[in-house]
Amino acid sequence: MICRTLVLVLAVASPAWAQDTLITSQATSAEHVPRVTVGVTSGAMRFSDQRVQQGVTGVIRYHVVPAISVAVSPTAVRVAFPATLGGGSLSGLTDLPVEISGDHAFDVPGTPTPGLSLGASLPIGNQQAGFGTGAVGLNVGLGLGLSPADAFSLHAGAGKSLNSYSLYSALGASSSAWGDLEASYQLLSRVEATIGIDGDLAADDSLGPSRALAFSLATSVAGPYTMTLSAGHGISGIAARWSLAIGFGSDFAGIQALGSSSPIQRFMRSLGGGSHKGGGSVNSGHGRGP
Repeated sequence: MICRTLVLVLAVASPAWAQDTLITSQATSAEHVPRVTVGVTSGAMRFSDQRVQQGVTGVIRYHVVPAISVAVSPTAVRVAFPATLGGGSLSGLTDLPVEISGDHAFDVPGTPTPGLSLGASLPIGNQQAGFGTGAVGLNVGLGLGLSPADAFSLHAGAGKSLNSYSLYSALGASSSAWGDLEASYQLLSRVEATIGIDGDLAADDSLGPSRALAFSLATSVAGPYTMTLSAGHGISGIAARWSLAIGFGSDFAGIQALGSSSPIQRFMRSLGGGSHKGGGSVNSGHGRGP
């Protein structure tokens, strides 16, 4: 019921918020940036112990100016346990990620685009169920994008939690520094593919750093709306072994964007909102911005 309500609200609100500022997915000039963009991503992931986590994440982003935005990403999750872990399931809302981010493209060869994000997670999730922290989480992230050719772009990012609380994704339990590398190529005029690796830079447990490979396809549908299809595979640590998600909305139009709008980072945290560091939480995980 929570998931259906979240999807319905975003689906109804999106045309109303965007109707005065519709853009194509390839628009890059400042005057074409919409004031409000929205989107929803839903999917599932399976862990090595056969736990299955499903989630739906909405995003509402307000563009203060073309280069600076504020976003909130409410998330609802459901975790199903196999018989070997006692069976049953848990569901509910997670902590609420809030982010302010900005980037600026320089008009020189390669179009270098540095970005910065500052985030927090508000403790609204059920702490006993592992969906909440019981405290506010803080984090910072940096990114750099390059476009060596019109159809090809690269992105590198890094970040760290600023206290003992962190957000989780399809990866594992850590509040250590994280990093990601992505490469995107425009296959067709309306289709772009992105491949990347995302994970912790160091481990804080015996299982080693949690890292995953991911692949994403983004295609513009109509006006400002873009559809994304993403898949991931955990390669180390307690990262989810397999993940799959689909997204739709106007917030995905900038398919070469940095930070929380990059295809791989969005996918990696689309199936869950926030949880506390490590411990016995069924949903604790990767230290990342909201």
